[in-house]
Parts: sequence; C-alpha cells; structure tokens
Amino acid sequence: MTVSATDHRECERVRELFTAEIDREATELEEAAVRRHLRTCAECAEAYDAHVAVARGLRQHPLVRTSRHPLPAWIRYRTPLAIGATALVVLAVLLVGSDVL
Repeated sequence: MTVSATDHRECERVRELFTAEIDREATELEEAAVRRHLRTCAECAEAYDAHVAVARGLRQHPLVRTSRHPLPAWIRYRTPLAIGATALVVLAVLLVGSDVL
C-alpha cells in the first residue's frame, strides 16, 4: 500500500502532538484529531504506544539530583571573570576617550 504525501503530512502532524496528548496538554480538538488518526493508521498507533511506554517508564523513575555541577569549576568561574574584565577594559577605553582620566 502506498502512502500519499497528504497521509504522510497528517502522520507527521499527529506525531508532533503525541507528547502533548500523553501529558494531557493537548486541546480537545488536538486530542480528538490524534485519536481519530490512530484508529485508521496502524503505524502511528504503534508509534504512539511506544511513546506512552517511554513516558510511563520515565514517570516510574524519580529524578536524581547530584551535588556536582555539570560544568567544571574553571569554566563556571572563568566566564564571569572574563565578562567583568571586558567590562573594565571597555570602561577604561570610554574614560580615556572622554578625557576624564
């Protein structure tokens, strides 16, 4: 069976709504469109079931909080220092240019 371009676009549109529908963030119209499409498209119904399984799996496992920062300290502290140093240089240039010094 050949899938037309229109059918393919409909599948893409509906698949974009999967997460919102699963998380109950879709509008009633979007939810109805997803359900209607899933009744007639086995491929999307299978993909939807996979999305639901992943969502359930993620909800079963609590978030893990770590005490470590994801970035090394030298990166975390270098950026603010570089911004501050740049601001001082710009201020000095402005002051020198305005004959205040």
